[in-house]
Amino acid sequence: MNILILNWRDILHPEAGGAEVHLFEIFSRLADRGHSVTLLTTRFKGCEKRAIHRGIEVLRYGDNYTFNRQAPSFIKKLLKDDKRHFDCIIDDVNKLPFYSNKRFPNIPCGVFFHHLFGKTVFQLTNFPMALYVYLTERRYGRNYGKTPCCAVSKSTADELLKQGVDARNLTIIENGIDVDKYCPDKSVIREDDLLLYVGRVKKYKRVDHILSAMSALRESGRSLRLAVVGVGDDLPRLKRLTAELGLTDKVDFAGFVNEDRKIEYLRKSAVFVNASEKEGWGITNIEASACAAPVVANDAPGLRDSVVDNETGLLYKENDVGSLTESLGKLLDDRDLRKSLGTRGRRWAEKFSWDASAGKVEEWLRKTVCAKLP
Repeated sequence: MNILILNWRDILHPEAGGAEVHLFEIFSRLADRGHSVTLLTTRFKGCEKRAIHRGIEVLRYGDNYTFNRQAPSFIKKLLKDDKRHFDCIIDDVNKLPFYSNKRFPNIPCGVFFHHLFGKTVFQLTNFPMALYVYLTERRYGRNYGKTPCCAVSKSTADELLKQGVDARNLTIIENGIDVDKYCPDKSVIREDDLLLYVGRVKKYKRVDHILSAMSALRESGRSLRLAVVGVGDDLPRLKRLTAELGLTDKVDFAGFVNEDRKIEYLRKSAVFVNASEKEGWGITNIEASACAAPVVANDAPGLRDSVVDNETGLLYKENDVGSLTESLGKLLDDRDLRKSLGTRGRRWAEKFSWDASAGKVEEWLRKTVCAKLP
């Protein structure tokens, strides 16, 4: 198959996140299997206009603000090249949609949905833009309802169904991880007082809830530390809160770290904590489980898909700091429970490999998106 993908960013973009990891893990494997994969995406400072990365042709045009409106003209230019032919167009929706199904009705189209922002978008950008995104999501059923759609979790699928996407056109294919790389290491000693958060540092990620729970636990006599691994625009606020709570010497804002360093954190932490209000899947939960770290997570969309309550970790009452505090205390007081959840978490994580996910995506493309192709 000749596959054209639209995504706002590529894996080398400074603001790349989980959706871009998913794209390159899945489609680089399809490229290895002989499929031709082209990614149309935005430019960033210092980038090359065209590059080949992990077998994927990356074409960078347009800007980070109006790319969804610019993309159709770029596609038309590509289609004028007699040497180019696309069997399908994939809209990788993680910001604003492209509606390739409407603009290029003669080319089979499929859509990836990682998550819907819902009301959390109002915490991420200015009100006019947030309202635009919010109202756009409410029209997904009308605009994508009869197009083959793929969601990365049941939570995301349920949200799409509420927006009117036809269940007959909806497939769930979970994200994967590198289960060989993300694994326990007996030579690394777990630090019984270390909590860990890994991810973008955004307000809706609710790292402030983790800090509040940590403060309450310390007041009850527990000695705790927290490592926050990641960057984002909520860092200044969180550092101020850390100082106000008297936790400055107990919280390590580690910033961006490479993958090996991240795995080291996962292997040595006593508990991995994810307080986000909303995710598409919660891939960091699976990475933590793969490293045998028990997870305490918000019982929120996406996170409840990637944690099995009382099996791989604990889900606490949605957005409830008191419940988060109680769950953390329960785990911190019971080393045997932490070890049991970690062991079962590793077995759970082994079900989610990128090879398996890529195989499912390939089948979805062949049998559903490109079903009419010979």
